[in-house]
Amino acid sequence: MRVFAFKGRSKGGELVVGELPAESAHDVAAQLLKRGVTPLSVKVLERHASAGGLLGFLTNSPPTTDQLVVLCRQMQTLVRSGVPMNRAIRGVQGGVHNRMLYQSLSQISEGLEAGKDLSSCLGEHPKVFSRLFVNMVGIGEQTGRLEEAFTQLYRYMEVDHTTRKQIKSALQYPAFIMSGMAAAMFIMAYYVLPNFFGFFASFKIELPWQTKVLMAFSMFVVDYWYLLLLAIFGTIWGFVTFIKTAQGDLWWSEFKFKLPVVGSIIQRGTLARFARSFAMGSRSGVPILMVLESVAQAVDNRYVANNVMDIMRGIERGETLVQTAYATKMFPPLVIQMMAVGEETGSIEQMMDDVAAFYEQEVAYDVKSLSSAIEPIITVMMGVMVMILAMGVFVPLWDMIKGAGKGGK
Repeated sequence: MRVFAFKGRSKGGELVVGELPAESAHDVAAQLLKRGVTPLSVKVLERHASAGGLLGFLTNSPPTTDQLVVLCRQMQTLVRSGVPMNRAIRGVQGGVHNRMLYQSLSQISEGLEAGKDLSSCLGEHPKVFSRLFVNMVGIGEQTGRLEEAFTQLYRYMEVDHTTRKQIKSALQYPAFIMSGMAAAMFIMAYYVLPNFFGFFASFKIELPWQTKVLMAFSMFVVDYWYLLLLAIFGTIWGFVTFIKTAQGDLWWSEFKFKLPVVGSIIQRGTLARFARSFAMGSRSGVPILMVLESVAQAVDNRYVANNVMDIMRGIERGETLVQTAYATKMFPPLVIQMMAVGEETGSIEQMMDDVAAFYEQEVAYDVKSLSSAIEPIITVMMGVMVMILAMGVFVPLWDMIKGAGKGGK
């Protein structure tokens, strides 16, 4: 049970301030109303809302998609029930465990009390709420369909989160296998192979070139393992630093689509996110330029976002959506065809929903069958490793056994 600080007005108009233990802000408001006090604000005390110290610092990060989905579901329910917006914000704030989201909701509540609209308050926290999120809420406010806006948002985020998780799982498996193989090679080179080479040296035989290469690699690992690790971590650090730059992010965003096996999965997952966010914005009656601007922020891929911005500029010049989308050469024929049908029939949002559903199903299927697609590649790589070890270690052993056999005769 948390402790809430509240402000209210008594029946006589006097200001009442205090603290109450309760499960939620709604319980506090109910208790105050029973006492004849009209609640003005109810908020969780900061010392109870966060863990404080090191834990509080570590959890001061942007909220996860799951947390935002829960927030949208709660807001949709409260708006549908007719709860005043400021009271709704205070109500959902009581169950928030992310410090950044909690503090943002506090500031949003203060903004609402100052007379601002909800979308303007949300827009002041870009690290928490995306441009698409803010635009959808703004459209809901303008059209009086705020409940529907929150419904569309949590459905979109649920589907988008599932697609992202599927893509991440597709990347984790091959990365884990490659890391395991690299670790096995290091252990073999550092601990196992030197024993064989010491044994060969004691016989003073002429070693084949394959063994000499393997011996040189093993000696380098043994003598300069720290340089090897430094080079690996330096490469990783350099790569991560590079892709954080604008140029590096653009290169990596496009290169991910060209990766073997998983590249097509990432591309289709990104196109599904594009189509789903485009459909959601179009269905809400947003002007197409505003929709595309929001979509560019939602796809989380600089390469796709740049192409979406090119589409915006083309439409501003008077070209059609299909013409500008085709000119980017980013979209497969299926997407272009569905866009064309949507433009002709005036049902672009339905066509994009169909595109998103199609790609999401394909991504889900490909992720499930990913292991069978990667198995041949892993088999070939392991075969190459075994062949290298066989040529470098077992060939000299066979030569020694043959030589010993001839000597015995």
